[in-house]
Amino acid sequence: MKKIKIIVSGGGTGGHYYPAVAVLKEIKKNYDAEILYFTTDGRIEEKKLKYDFPEAKSEKVFLTGFRRPLYNPANIKIILKMFSEKNRIKKIIKNFNPDFGFMTGGYICGPVGIALKELKIPFYLHEQNSVMGITNKKLLPDAEKVFYSFEESCKGTNCIKTGNPVRTPSEIINRSLLTKYGIKDLSKKIILVMGGSLGSKEIDDIMIKMYEKSEDCEFIHISQDIKKENLPQNIHIFDYIDKMENILPVIDGIISRGGATTISEILFYKINSLIIPWRDAAEDHQTKNALFLKSRGLAEIVNGNDPDYTLIEKFLNNISPKKSDYIYFPEKNPSVEKIVKNIDELK
Repeated sequence: MKKIKIIVSGGGTGGHYYPAVAVLKEIKKNYDAEILYFTTDGRIEEKKLKYDFPEAKSEKVFLTGFRRPLYNPANIKIILKMFSEKNRIKKIIKNFNPDFGFMTGGYICGPVGIALKELKIPFYLHEQNSVMGITNKKLLPDAEKVFYSFEESCKGTNCIKTGNPVRTPSEIINRSLLTKYGIKDLSKKIILVMGGSLGSKEIDDIMIKMYEKSEDCEFIHISQDIKKENLPQNIHIFDYIDKMENILPVIDGIISRGGATTISEILFYKINSLIIPWRDAAEDHQTKNALFLKSRGLAEIVNGNDPDYTLIEKFLNNISPKKSDYIYFPEKNPSVEKIVKNIDELK
């Protein structure tokens, strides 16, 4: 296989990290790829990279995101720190001598992208959300191509609509897999509840109130904060679940935040969803993501500050469960294939 060297950055949340994972796995099918991943200290990509790509090299970037509003005086120190980090990163990239860079957004991509530009190394961006993030906006003019998911998020001549890369299973998935997560009756409605890679106490609190009225459903709830004692037997709490791509195709519904990767997975697997957007997300993009999903007939939206419990109950009542012996046969992810096809250095 042809050898290729790639600089990768993008993280802080699963919404930035998992699209990068999907693209890298596709590249590695046909290339001997050497990866150098710039990670956020203490966040998901730093923790997961060694499991997803044990052979990859990594470098921490010591930086924080901008404070809102953007005119906050504290941002002056952040900008100065970013340029300091850029100089350090530039030396690392120069020694690595990559063929290209691939970045999926988040503030960590700022100094990495600037360093790549100054070294005249081509780089590609992926924008997951309906509203382009600040860092991607700044890097867009210098990117070879920008891959995007929502029509309104990218208008440049170098923009290519690909959709969001999502994780897909590598083998046939039986619904019986869910018994590993405490599900005893596969004929019941099985609902996944999660607050994104950073968790959500708001969603936890809302669902604790709902569980008393939902005996006809089985819930797999991902949370590090809920006490497992004294919960109904149909509630199954997990701190974290790996390989979510094996669960999503065989559940019946999902209650979650409105991050772009989650939205794309719901679309890909055609899952009935109830979205509780995180209102503090930049430019309120989670609400816009959720509205896009609702326009496709796959979502209800609930305001976390003033939850409509009647709507949540109606959502759960209207779900039809899959058959107990349901089997999912893996499908190709066209978004991943289109991105890899449009990276010039891979032609």
